[in-house]
Amino acid sequence: MKREIRSSAVAGVAGAGAIVDVGQESFLVPGIDQWKQAQLKIIELPRLSSRLRKILKAPRAEKPSLMVRRFPRAMFCEKCRELVHWRTELEEKDSEPACPGKGCGGKLVSMRFVSACENGHLDDVDWRFWAHSGSGADRGCKSRDRLSFVVDPTAATGGLASVRVKCACGSSRSLEDLSNKAIIKETFRSCSGKHPWIHGKQESCDADVVVLQRGATNLHYPVTVSALDIPTAVVESTAAQYAGQIRDHAVYQKLLNLLRNTEGDTHDLVASFTELLAQVIGCSPADVLEVAQAEINGRLLGQEAGVAAAEVLDQAVLLDEEWQTIEGALREGGLVSSGFSAVTEELAPSAPRWMKAMVEGVLLVRRLREVRAYQGFQRVTPGAPDRMVRPDVGASENWLPAAEVFGEGIVLVLDYPALHAWAQALPRTERTAIEALESKRLDDNFWFLPKIDAVYLAVHTLSHLLLRRITFECGYSSSSLRERLYVNAERGYAAIMIYTADGDSEGSLGGLVRQGRKDRLAQSLIEAIDQGAWCSSDPVCSETAGQGLGGFNHAACHACSLVSETSCIAANTLLDRRMLFDPAWGLLRHLEKQP
Repeated sequence: MKREIRSSAVAGVAGAGAIVDVGQESFLVPGIDQWKQAQLKIIELPRLSSRLRKILKAPRAEKPSLMVRRFPRAMFCEKCRELVHWRTELEEKDSEPACPGKGCGGKLVSMRFVSACENGHLDDVDWRFWAHSGSGADRGCKSRDRLSFVVDPTAATGGLASVRVKCACGSSRSLEDLSNKAIIKETFRSCSGKHPWIHGKQESCDADVVVLQRGATNLHYPVTVSALDIPTAVVESTAAQYAGQIRDHAVYQKLLNLLRNTEGDTHDLVASFTELLAQVIGCSPADVLEVAQAEINGRLLGQEAGVAAAEVLDQAVLLDEEWQTIEGALREGGLVSSGFSAVTEELAPSAPRWMKAMVEGVLLVRRLREVRAYQGFQRVTPGAPDRMVRPDVGASENWLPAAEVFGEGIVLVLDYPALHAWAQALPRTERTAIEALESKRLDDNFWFLPKIDAVYLAVHTLSHLLLRRITFECGYSSSSLRERLYVNAERGYAAIMIYTADGDSEGSLGGLVRQGRKDRLAQSLIEAIDQGAWCSSDPVCSETAGQGLGGFNHAACHACSLVSETSCIAANTLLDRRMLFDPAWGLLRHLEKQP
């Protein structure tokens, strides 16, 4: 039987450490050291791989497969309600788990809850201990395989209070307290320190245990970075781009020793090592030799390009490079390369005053290629980069999972001086509130979110409103569209890119570019603004002090501003419609007043 997920998901939401539901079955994606190399292909984008100092690989198109394991291992039988701890020997080819009880054969379903900690560990809930932890339980019971998962008909209410884990000795406890962090901490004390796919390995961990539903968003926060295949002037040669990866490979030192050795005929060995490095890394043999010869001569090519193994690559670095290319394309009227093709477009003459004052230029991207690399994951709450678990889980692999998507897009270049002038004119109370949000971002270590200021909040909100509106016109589903924001206060620029991000197709049917033409874009912007000005949850939505992840959203909810999780670059946070629509100081009102 087939169990399928999108191949591009293994570089994101279904990356190493993620729990993936397929039908009624639940699986855990292992560390990349357990992935079959024969099933992978190299994804080439030197400006990204060189900084990560890793080779980028993705599943091949021809029948790729990935060995996973069932998780959670605790399952219950829908027929007899017995709790079963799944073992490999119970697995049968092309069949779903069935109850091993004599004469039962009922369907086994994974338990809904798992235990995790903020250091990335994951484990089954100790259901035996839980059943014997309630009041009046038999603490001396030694039974380990006589548990059942039952519905309590005497419970006053439904929900978790009516479901119990029961032992044959008579001890039982409902699942009601599983969501109470204080009770869980008192009951289970500290974390088990396990990564379930690493048999027998157990790390020391003193973090608090948290019990989460296996499909909870905070059970797996993927840490990704992406780059467009776009011409830049960052690295002078391809050898410099691959230099970090070449030097990190174990064979490189052997190649250096051979090149330094002037005795004997080592030509064949040099050629063999050079070919091996070139094949593994995805560069040319000439690049390998150039890096090696440069080091022999006392130079280190690409020394500034990479990041240390313990660091997380900052997305802002890549965005700044791309902005320089976009700015040049806008200035020259377009740009064509192997992976990027764009032309400029004008706004309609009938566009309203606020639009002409805000939009400085439009770029229609007819062809683009994006590569996304999966750097690792976090659990429970986003924390500092050093808490990220890398996808090889300490196995020191020289590659990272990646995905490439092809598509089209629209770029709206905004007038940053006009946005900055508006931000400076905001009431002192609003500026203080935004400064408090930025302090909260730093204090709570939401390092993956960009710096918060009024301009970013306004641009991000506008991007969401436009993305929601364009979905109705362009022919793509909402989850197939993605935003990319270029906002930099230090360098003084702001732009919105909305592009197709579906990895299963070329994504270049032309519908999105068509919406960027002057006979349609202005109308789409007007309709987006009209729809965003009012929310069906108002006045609650607009008056809420803080909502969403970390409370970083103000006037923004699913009814008016939020988009698919995969479409937003900031986890559906940093949104506030007031920045655009407030009748006293909103951006649109400010722009309407401009001459």
